[in-house]
Order: sequence, then structure tokens, then C-alpha cells
Amino acid sequence: MKFRMIVLFLMFNLLIKESIPLRILRVSVPAYRMRGQPAQLQCDYELGGDGLYSVKWYRDDEEFYRYLPKYNPPSHAYKLEGVKVDLSKSDDRRVVLQQVTLRSSGVYRCEVSAEAPSFASAAGEGRMEVVYLPREGPRITGNQQEGGGDHLFLNCTSGRSYPAAVLSWDIDGEKVTNPDLLVPYGATAHAHGLVSVALGLLVPRGRSMQVRCTARVAPAWREGSEAVVGHGLLAHSKEAMLLVRSGSERPPASVILLAGSVLLLLLRTFQT
Repeated sequence: MKFRMIVLFLMFNLLIKESIPLRILRVSVPAYRMRGQPAQLQCDYELGGDGLYSVKWYRDDEEFYRYLPKYNPPSHAYKLEGVKVDLSKSDDRRVVLQQVTLRSSGVYRCEVSAEAPSFASAAGEGRMEVVYLPREGPRITGNQQEGGGDHLFLNCTSGRSYPAAVLSWDIDGEKVTNPDLLVPYGATAHAHGLVSVALGLLVPRGRSMQVRCTARVAPAWREGSEAVVGHGLLAHSKEAMLLVRSGSERPPASVILLAGSVLLLLLRTFQT
């Protein structure tokens, strides 16, 4: 009786296994990677009762890697700009890319195929964006030409990055949302696909305030520059002070002092 129960149990498990179709359990593609870093792509699947015929990887519908267990060696990589496979670390469920570039960005798809008689196939995908971070924080400058009247014009320019940074202004800790105070500019293209952007701000003259410009590149990085604008004891001589320092939520990379050129611009602003 015990032997019969064991046989029935094994037959039941076999039937269950054979009834499960080929399916993708999970495709893991990093949403963001920094330029120069490696990237690992993961494709977890369940064959059921089928045998594995192949696992293929595509970027934007162009094949760059395949794994066929009956071949020797089973792994093979194809040339594709921006994609360099580390074959020593790649197999049927994992593909490692070496030193990604900006051209590595795209949609990565894993396609798993079964052997005869089912010839079943299943696929899953995910998008990866390669990010190039600015080497410096956003830069704040003053401009007397576009202010005029009761307002001083400030300008914030991001460092070169990919994708383009998103800039925002704060005055005394409150985000500026009034479109009448913001002056957006188009992106400026640089070599190697990098871009910089600028955002102007109109601030009222005659009172002291603290302004901050923050640059964000994807969710991976953000950094801000702060400026203190005021008159104080120099109000009657129509001189102003603009001190700029760099800061971020990570350890600051540098301290930016624009005391020379910016102070000269502001002195001219108030010489009327």
C-alpha cells in the first residue's frame, strides 16, 4: 500500500509539471545606470514539462545575446552599439553588460523558447536609461538687462548631463510656482549627446532673501546652489551682495563662489 501511494504521488507530480506551460516569472532590468557602470539583466522563467531550446535578449528589437544549451559554448553575443556582453558572467538566466554608455539606453526584452513538441515561447521586457551626471552643481548668476523696474533677474544654469536636468527655484524655502516669475529656456546641446538647461527667476528688489536653484537628473541625483540677495548697510550706495555656494543631499562636490563677475553685474544693476 505504501509503495502504491508513492507511485501515485510521483505520477501526480509528473502530470502537474507537464500541465504547466512555459512562462516568464520575472524580467529584471535596472531602470537607471550611470555611464561606465556594469548592468545586470535577469530573466527568470518556468519551463513546466518542456525542454529549453533558447534564451534570446534584444535591445529595441535587435538581438545581442542568445543562449542555446545544446551548443558548445552555449552563450553567444552579437555586436550592437552600446551593448557589450560579459560572456564569462552570463548564462540562460542572467546577462551582464560591461560599462554601459549613453547608447545603451533602450527597451531590453528576454525571449524564452521551448523544444518540440510544444515550441512554446514567452517574453518579458523592461527599459533601462543610462544617466550621465553633471560634474558640478547648478550655477546662479545675476543679469541686470532682463530685470528692470522693481525686479532683479537671476539665472540658473545646469551642468552638462544626460538626460537634461530639471530645474526649480525656491525663495526663502518655498518653491516658486508663479509662471510670471519664471523664465524657461530651451536645452543647449553639447558633445557626446550631453545637454544643459537654464531657468530664469525674477526677484523683487529692495529686500533680503534667500534663493535656491535645484537641479534633478532622473531620480538618481539632485544638487542645489543657494544665493543670498540683500542690501543691508550698502543700500544707500546701491550695492548688493550675491553669495553662492553649492550643496546637495550627497556630500557636496565643490563650493562655488561667484564674488567676482556676479558682484560686478549686481553693482551695475543698482547704479542707476
